[in-house]
Amino acid sequence: MGEPANRRWRRQLARANPSPDKRSAHRAHYSRDACLSPIGVDSRGSSPFAHTFGYGRAPRRGLGLIPDSALPAFRNPLLFFVGALATLVVPVSAERWVDATISAGLEGQAVSLVKFVDLDSDQRPDAVILPKSGPGIAPRVFLNKPSPSGEGIGFQFQIASATQLPAARTADTLVFADLDNDGIKDAILSRYNDIYQDDYSPPVSGPKRSAWMPGNGDGSFGQAQIFEKAPLTTTRAIAIGDVNQDGLLDCLFGNWYQRYFTGYEAFSNDLLIQYPTTDGEPGFARWPFPLETSPTDFHDDLGGRPTYGVAITRLDSGLPMVLELNYGRRWNRLYRMALRGPIKEIQWTENKPGPLAPNDSDAIRDHLVRQLVGENIASATKVDGDGIRHGRHPKWNRDQANAHPRSQRPDEAPFRSNGNTFDCAVGDIDNDGDFDLFVSTIIHAWAGESSDRSRFLVNQLSETGELSFATFEHLSVDRIPDLPDPGVPLTEEHTSYNQGDIYAELADLNHDGRLDLVLCSSDYPDPPPHDERLRIYFQQTDGRFLDVTSDLGLDHVGAGMPSLADVDLDGDLDLLVGQSFNRLTRSQRIKASIESGALSPNSNDDRPPEPRARLYLNESSNGRASIILHLQGDPKGGVSSEAFGAIVRVTADTDGDPGTPEVVQSRQLLGPAGHSGKQNEAIIHVGLNAADRASKVVIEWQSNPKTHTIIEGLEAGRYLVIQGEPSPQALSR
Repeated sequence: MGEPANRRWRRQLARANPSPDKRSAHRAHYSRDACLSPIGVDSRGSSPFAHTFGYGRAPRRGLGLIPDSALPAFRNPLLFFVGALATLVVPVSAERWVDATISAGLEGQAVSLVKFVDLDSDQRPDAVILPKSGPGIAPRVFLNKPSPSGEGIGFQFQIASATQLPAARTADTLVFADLDNDGIKDAILSRYNDIYQDDYSPPVSGPKRSAWMPGNGDGSFGQAQIFEKAPLTTTRAIAIGDVNQDGLLDCLFGNWYQRYFTGYEAFSNDLLIQYPTTDGEPGFARWPFPLETSPTDFHDDLGGRPTYGVAITRLDSGLPMVLELNYGRRWNRLYRMALRGPIKEIQWTENKPGPLAPNDSDAIRDHLVRQLVGENIASATKVDGDGIRHGRHPKWNRDQANAHPRSQRPDEAPFRSNGNTFDCAVGDIDNDGDFDLFVSTIIHAWAGESSDRSRFLVNQLSETGELSFATFEHLSVDRIPDLPDPGVPLTEEHTSYNQGDIYAELADLNHDGRLDLVLCSSDYPDPPPHDERLRIYFQQTDGRFLDVTSDLGLDHVGAGMPSLADVDLDGDLDLLVGQSFNRLTRSQRIKASIESGALSPNSNDDRPPEPRARLYLNESSNGRASIILHLQGDPKGGVSSEAFGAIVRVTADTDGDPGTPEVVQSRQLLGPAGHSGKQNEAIIHVGLNAADRASKVVIEWQSNPKTHTIIEGLEAGRYLVIQGEPSPQALSR
């Protein structure tokens, strides 16, 4: 079968418009030197081979590292070198991604916040753009429509008029999900109400408080419904999921400081548990977080913490867990949720028999609050932060310290000695069946080593039977400059660096059966090669993550929110990414604006440089196929229409060798989560590498008790799978 016309056109476009990076797009991904460490540079100052091959440490099962029995031999230098050469990755050439921002109809969008979501239920991801505005401006909705006769790139975004979405301010958060189970995406808007600041003013237009708007199925929305049980707070993140597995979606709001710059106190977060009402509209009961009324005691930090990201995700066989990602170098929290019970089962639809709770709405709310319990297990599972908690600032010499006054502050207490954590990504990076995390943080040179770095947290459940997370040095994606040799003075590079990792996402971008990493950094003026930008890391056969950004032809400084979707329906995941110029120098802004096309080079354009959102079409599959599943839950069967929380396990012969075991890849369908309402197209995407089909697909629906759909011999392609129906429906490309 010949190459699709839209893909052939994109290849021609990519070759006709080379990246400003002068390196060839068609050379190998990685030089031999780059294969010796996670990012080509040994950022911790130890032997690069120790990163690559797990030398001197216990390797992870499932990561493809050297087995324990082989490690002693590698302490012999000659044997170690021979073994190293034998296991070096032989990479394939990289296909450059295509900047389709203009051709897709998204040019000129000066925004940091973007997201893909199917608003008109046609299994095509639409785009939502949130312009930056202090007083507020209405988000822009772009509907994804096929191009006539498949010309050009095969699709075009068309802006929707009269969406009736309310004006959103820069710090407000907007996500989309089908709250009322009618099959249409609704809009959920949280307000950043900084009520304790002297200069606080409420929103100029639209709802004054957090609210949801029912969707109409065409990119427009109905009247705002206030979340009456959500207090006025500084909400900075939203996650959507079914926490108590009753088939109704719940809302998790992550809240920030009570008065930023005037103390450590923060609002408690808000978990709104949905329940049915007699008028058919969703009702919400606020579940109180444990110890939320405790004062900030500067020791155990029991009360609210400034939360920048939240998630509702399944990390073991129990209920979905509630993850809060905290700022101010405060500890993260992870709540293991459980149901007391049963106290009394609520009959919430005529099709689900069971004993009735009282019909009074207050009694139903009280019942839900009493039935759900949560325990913070972040410390026990090592999700709260890394193990360095002394809070000491680096001891620079007097001249350097005078130039960096923050380094002269008193050392921090343990409760302020961990991460400025913004975002997380969830995925099974080692194909061992449990779900791992990547947390993105910002760090500064002046804060020293007790400021947590962005890192993988690898789930040990399949190895030990207990939920806990471990970090491994060979998985490092740090960009921290190497320290000089002893006796050599520190330079400005060593005393002024930042690492502004704001967003992260995991996905199999090249269909090799291994998850890759999208890392978006911004907000600090670090010079190359430590500059804050979009970076793509491909996972290798030994589990390392290598930076392939330049090979893909991507140059996007100040990367804002990412969103992944199969926007052109060719089977791989494309990337829409915002841009932020916060704290960048003017020269950096000008260079980035020229790269994006916002400014033309060698012109006398006096306009200020503006950030631009970019749409990149993925060209990395190199002929490898994938399976994409659109899941639809049945509320009558105890699963929300969105099916958030479903776990899909795909078995396939990914190496094409019938003599080796098949590989089982695990995916989890996540709702909006992370920092500022990060949201991707709600699909299950699995790369097949050398296979053209899956021998088995098992879908575990998040009902209570759980139910399963098993599909044998599923060919590569796009499908709609409806809970309770035995066969998937093939979707056209």
